[in-house]
Order: sequence, then structure tokens, then C-alpha cells
Amino acid sequence: MASDYKRRLKDLLQRKSIVWGKVKLSSGQESDYYFDCKPTTLDPEGAFLTGHAVLDLLDEHGIRADAIGGPPIGAHPIVSAVAAVSYLRSKEGKGRPMPAFLIRKQPKAHGLEKQIEGLDVKKIRDVVIIDDVCTKGESTLEALKIVEEAGLRVAAVLSVIDREAGGSEKLRAKYPYFALFTGKELLETASRSAAESREI
Repeated sequence: MASDYKRRLKDLLQRKSIVWGKVKLSSGQESDYYFDCKPTTLDPEGAFLTGHAVLDLLDEHGIRADAIGGPPIGAHPIVSAVAAVSYLRSKEGKGRPMPAFLIRKQPKAHGLEKQIEGLDVKKIRDVVIIDDVCTKGESTLEALKIVEEAGLRVAAVLSVIDREAGGSEKLRAKYPYFALFTGKELLETASRSAAESREI
């Protein structure tokens, strides 16, 4: 049974994150709609709901990890929300805090020249990789390659939305993969008038 957090997040995504209109996806394919999660994951209520829903999903599948991270920039607000909510939950005796980390496309060209920001990879082992939308899964696969080359073990791979366009099958073939929602289930009960649509 979906948690109240997940139900409320679904409603917010349907209202704020479905953009109707012709658009070219990162895969090069054209679509009549686009999922833009950032208006939801950067919204105060949306961040709160996303953090809870992701932690509920991890608990549901018995996934334990030392940290959560993902590719730029879709994962960044999500992992920050999860980290903050995990701290609040730990104060209520529900699990332990889960730190967040960010993955750069390329190592930083100056300073400490890191490609993984926010944690010491030598002090952790198991991580969760998350992205906002999975289409072909290319950005998630790139992030996975980076963390594995750093010696980290992937406990699970998550998406907020799975467009079911081939990416999730590739990820599921190698990793425990889960999504909060499929594109189909978000679109089934959404309408152009309900979504805060923008012309593309």
C-alpha cells in the first residue's frame, strides 16, 4: 500500500512536473510530454515528500546503504532531501542518517580535483544511486561507472520516474532497480488542465 508521502508526491508531480508539448528527449526520440521533476523536488513540500518516499522505498525492499548520490543535476535536490529527512527520522528512532553525495561528470579541475563530492569514499562501502527520470538510463549508468571505479558497492539503483523506455531494463539486468512511479501511472490520472503545463 502506498504511503501517504508517496500519494502526495504523486499528486504534486502530476501538477508540477508534467510538461505537455512536443519535446526531444536526451535519447533523441520525440515525445508529446516531458517529465521535469525539478519543480517538484526543489519545492519545499516536494523535497520533504521525496525524501520520505525514497526512504520508504528503501525500507520496503530492505535496502541498507551508507550514502545516497546520483548524476547531475536531477539527482542533486533528491539526495539532499533524502539526507535531511533521514536525519529527522533518526531522531525519531527510525533508522540512521544517510549522507548525500554528488557526482560530477568530470573531476574538478582545481582544488581537491574530486569527482565524487560530499564524502570520503574510503570510509563507506554501500551506496544507493538515484536519478529523477530514467529514459535510456545513460546518465545513471555513467554515475554507476564512476562510483564502482571508486571502489564502492551499489546496493540499489532508484528513479523517481521510470519512463519505461529501455533504461530501466538495462539497469535491472545488473542491479536491484526500483522506481517510485512509472510514467504511465502518472499520466493515467493526469490531465493537461491539472498539470501546471508550460509551452516548450
